[in-house]
Amino acid sequence: MTILVHPEGQQIVAGTFNSVGLMVFDRAQNPLETNGIQLVTGDGDQVQSNIQTNELGQGRFVFFADPTKSYSIKIKDSNGVWVTKKLENKFHQGIGISVDNTAKEVVVLTPKWSKPDLNSRKGTRFSMAIFNHVSRSFVYRHEIEGDSISISIDRYQIPSGINMAVILDEEMQPISQRMFFNGRTTSKKVHSVEANYCLTKEQDSLQLDVILPEGHKMANLSMSVLPANSSAYLPNNSIASSFLVQPYLENQLVKGSYFFDGTHRSKDYQMDTRLLMEGTEKFNKFRSMDIQNTLYEMEKNIAFIGKILDADLKSEKQVSVMSQTLGTINLFDLSKDKNFKGNLPLFEGDSILVSILDEKGKLRKPKAELYFDDYNGYSFEYAKWLADISQVEPEAMLLEIDEDLDLAERTILLDEVVVTERAKQANKFQITTEIEGRIIDNGTLSRYPSLISYIQRLGFQIRHNDKDGGVGVYVSDPPYLARVPVLIEGVPVNPGQLMSMPLSVVKSMVYNRYVTPHQGPFISLSVRYDYDELYGRERFMGIAVPKGFSRTQSYFNPNYPDYTSFMYKRYGAIWWESQLEVNSEIPHTITIPLNEQKRVLIIIEGMSANGILYHTEQICTPFENNYSAN
Repeated sequence: MTILVHPEGQQIVAGTFNSVGLMVFDRAQNPLETNGIQLVTGDGDQVQSNIQTNELGQGRFVFFADPTKSYSIKIKDSNGVWVTKKLENKFHQGIGISVDNTAKEVVVLTPKWSKPDLNSRKGTRFSMAIFNHVSRSFVYRHEIEGDSISISIDRYQIPSGINMAVILDEEMQPISQRMFFNGRTTSKKVHSVEANYCLTKEQDSLQLDVILPEGHKMANLSMSVLPANSSAYLPNNSIASSFLVQPYLENQLVKGSYFFDGTHRSKDYQMDTRLLMEGTEKFNKFRSMDIQNTLYEMEKNIAFIGKILDADLKSEKQVSVMSQTLGTINLFDLSKDKNFKGNLPLFEGDSILVSILDEKGKLRKPKAELYFDDYNGYSFEYAKWLADISQVEPEAMLLEIDEDLDLAERTILLDEVVVTERAKQANKFQITTEIEGRIIDNGTLSRYPSLISYIQRLGFQIRHNDKDGGVGVYVSDPPYLARVPVLIEGVPVNPGQLMSMPLSVVKSMVYNRYVTPHQGPFISLSVRYDYDELYGRERFMGIAVPKGFSRTQSYFNPNYPDYTSFMYKRYGAIWWESQLEVNSEIPHTITIPLNEQKRVLIIIEGMSANGILYHTEQICTPFENNYSAN
């Protein structure tokens, strides 16, 4: 059994009342819910006998810390044997902070002193404060003396969400600190989504209608559909705790939705117990953190600055910048020093196309530089390689390597500029002794029109597969041939797709031709988003985006062989939708295959444009309703 003890303010102060949080786990490290925990002295005297823990294994008790005594926690294990954990032997002689966060309208701060320290520090100035991490400032501060009593602060004077109560010395250094969550209203912090369901006419799929509560405008949601007893959905925190609490904790907030389910005051108390147990150094961390990240704010998209090196300022006044993914054209003014700047919604692995306009609106390809970030002096100096243009196509494969290279060593400048993790002008990489990587450049495309012809050149053998209407890939494994799996972005390619695939679709490939005891042969392909000719490329200079927003990923169904198997019911996934736009007027309808499941679990989470959070978990039993969709 494991018993973890966390005093409020990270220390037990001698000669005063202290709140102490505890976590209890059984031998299998599962949380233990019980009401029989005891607090006893070293002499065996019982101080408390009914300390409780909830289903998360967390509890809380208050006791007067007599510095002349020692204390222990006692709890019975599953075999009825008492397990004992001693509290710290030496209590803190000093000052700490206590927070009462249970009242509806106020938060109460109380300094707690040890008597020897109180007598020795007469005339020493301390202050008790509430610090908010967002504004990085004190929203409340109060000078305290040795005989200070509790201070009550109206909740509406304190920002909602996470705040820090702290005791400071004369030099504004934290002595004791305590995190707490300020909920300024009794209304729901997290809202539910209404999900109605029925069988389809064929009774092999679930028709699900999702709608927001009345009066809510629109929200972007994601949905997971799992077998009812699945253990596949194991997040340490829900979307509620992710946004409201998790970013400020040292440890994961396990089962985060537990604390935000409904408006029960008991859940607020248990949230406060969890935050009481947080560690030290939060105050200094919050005060020093830089929250002014203007380059990558979602509201402002991704910022960049650029320069047209060969601009003729007499006739060329504007720059045209186009996002390859979105295909929209944006115009930016060119300053007297040939610079321009702007913001665009750019994706990781994307490219932007830069051209310059003359007074008549004619476009021409410029010599351009573009900076997406400040790399401590290592800027994207594309002009250094303008005379040394390579044939490598955009979005070259990124390879992990052990050594750190500065930016100049990781950058290639070409007609379409590429950022890679290797020296420039290389399209072949030896990853291990058996595994190689190649970037498909223009020279390769001119020699090999199809993927099949190219991999044959690399030593793979092709055999027709009449049964599946395509071809298979093999390597020699005497006295037989070994089948080589071919994957595109991790998804197996079927024989028919292999036969007709042009090489121009492929951006890069990683492959192994050898059969070894620990590694079989394979071909892994990465496709390009822009294999067709782009926007009259002769008039644009293309620059790759080194950082950007993540692309939305499609859910890959792994095609489990048996939907009735234990593995599928425990770890399988039926469906996933990453982007559902749902409102409160018209239900969003989606049809989901049941995959032979009688009961399924749906998990819906998301957020509205004005920051309202949604979380719903629901078991669907469509066969018990005895009705189907028309």
